[in-house]
Order: sequence, then C-alpha cells, then structure tokens
Amino acid sequence: MISSYIKTSIKTGLLLSALAILSACSSSSSSSSDATRVEITAAPLPANAAMMPADSKTFTNTEAVSITLDKAYLVISSVVIETECGASFSAALEGLFNIVIPVAHAHTEPSPTTTGIPYVIDLLAVDGGDINIGELSPPTGDYCGADIFMESADADAENLPTGTDDPDMVGKTIYVKGTYKVTPMATPVDFTISSGINLINRELLLSALVMIDKDNSDGTVNLAINYDTWFDTVDMALLATGNADELDAALQNVTSSIVQR
Repeated sequence: MISSYIKTSIKTGLLLSALAILSACSSSSSSSSDATRVEITAAPLPANAAMMPADSKTFTNTEAVSITLDKAYLVISSVVIETECGASFSAALEGLFNIVIPVAHAHTEPSPTTTGIPYVIDLLAVDGGDINIGELSPPTGDYCGADIFMESADADAENLPTGTDDPDMVGKTIYVKGTYKVTPMATPVDFTISSGINLINRELLLSALVMIDKDNSDGTVNLAINYDTWFDTVDMALLATGNADELDAALQNVTSSIVQR
C-alpha cells in the first residue's frame, strides 16, 4: 500500500513538472516575440558624378580621364556589426596598407551579428537603389560599426549574374570591364579587372549608434559603394596592361569606396 506521503510527493512532482513545462512554453513564446532585426543594405552611389539609371555608367576620375563601366561586380562576402570600435574604424579612409590578402577562404558562417552568405553587387544597377544583402538578429546593445569583408564568391553566393555575356563570378571577388578615354576625342581603350583576391576588410564607423533594446528591436545599416572613385589617381594606361601597382591602387580605392549612406 502506498503511503499518503508518497502519494503527496508524486502529486507535487507532477504539478511542478507541469508548471515547468508551462513556464518553458511561455519563455519560448516571449523570446520569439522579442526577436531583433537589423537589415544590411548596399547601393551603388557615385560620390562626385550625377546619379545614373541602371545601365553602363560613365564618369571622370581625378585625372580627368573619362571612364565607362560596361560590367562591374563586387562581392561582399560578410558584414559584421560591432559594439566596440577601435581606432581602425573610420568613416572615411585616406589610405590603407596591406591592400589585399592573397588567401582564399570559405565563406563565413552566419551568426546573430554576422551575415554569412556572399552577395554579388551589380554596380550597374540603378544608383541609390538599396539592395538587401542580409539580415541579422543581434543581441541587445549599441552597435557603433560595421566590418565589411570582400572575398571571392562561391556557388552559394546570392545574386550571381546569369546572363549569357556575364562573367562567372564563382571564385571572383571583383570583375570590371569597361573603356577609358584620356580626352573627349580619343579612341576608347578597353580595360578589365578580374580577380579572386581577398580585399582588406573595411572597418566602417557608423555616423550614429544602432541601438537595439527591448523597446527598439529593429535597425538598419545602409552602405553605399562610391564606384566613381575606384580609378582616382590610377594610371589607366598602365592598369589596362595589367600593371600590379596600378591594380593595387584601384583595389585600395574599392575598399575605401564603401561608406555609410
């Protein structure tokens, strides 16, 4: 015969177990409803030229050379939002050392503060048109910066070009095809940049904190790519021949061209 003490203990245990299950369900529901969301966008946006529609784009560099882009793709492999921003974070870059990192990496795994799927930006899209390149669900905090990585696309990358005359961007970080003219009446000269090298990451200091808390669960980081600065101070004649120094100068400009919109 089971004693009343044991019966009472069993009833108490069952009651506590039921309460624990209800509490867990309540907690799970609360966490789901309190989910945070930070959208990362990017847009082609000239710094000095007038905004242009989706198509080939023509502008002049600082050497007054007219440049036309007929194809232009850049891979943003991941974006990390940061709560601690050291001296390396800046709103604008005057210069960089170690412009490129000649090592191939698999794409970064996603995390609450990191987009992990590479996105191929078509710089010939309409200027100023925000493109959603990833969404994050970060913990609460004040986010002061964004760390932008540019590494080669893999087969899982989003927005890979598919046109018959488009480049295969798998294994590439940047692809540019266009022409330049040193004077208005000069014959256009072809040039191409095609590389799978990893560019140095851009540590971008945000103009205002993205504050995520229980009362403000959504945020946005809007990036712009000032593609019309990519060839500033670059000797286009040497670049067209594949000169390594001029290519490095152009790639430095690419990293520097990423700003907050």
